[in-house]
Amino acid sequence: MLPASGAALALATAATRPFTWPADLLTAVPIALLAVLVVARWPLRPHPRPAASPAPGRHPYRAWVVLLGAAVAWELTEYLARGSRGEHPTLSSISDALDRHYLVKALVFFGWLCLGLCIVLWGSHGRGRRLPSSERAEPV
Repeated sequence: MLPASGAALALATAATRPFTWPADLLTAVPIALLAVLVVARWPLRPHPRPAASPAPGRHPYRAWVVLLGAAVAWELTEYLARGSRGEHPTLSSISDALDRHYLVKALVFFGWLCLGLCIVLWGSHGRGRRLPSSERAEPV
């Protein structure tokens, strides 16, 4: 049921033009659903660090922050540069080249939906990461 719903949503979204209200609505629905699932399924506090984790002063998301910063810097640099999009492509202009093909656009959107689901499942309570018995709530 879930894969079929995701495929139907991907096909419907692929039929829309980018940055129109139908495209925005069909994209906003899974984002809102993902936000609700994250709040409902993810633990309320961080888990203790395993012995093999990085040193205490190291941020666990540093690589992602650096990657996001690099992507934003590239987008801004290319957007502000003089010339055509062909000379200075942004991520959106690169993705537009793929979005011209209905099936490719649907597959990319379906992959994005699957990635969101994987993020929710990997961070969920039932993924084997449990609170120590001293921090678990006692049944009433």
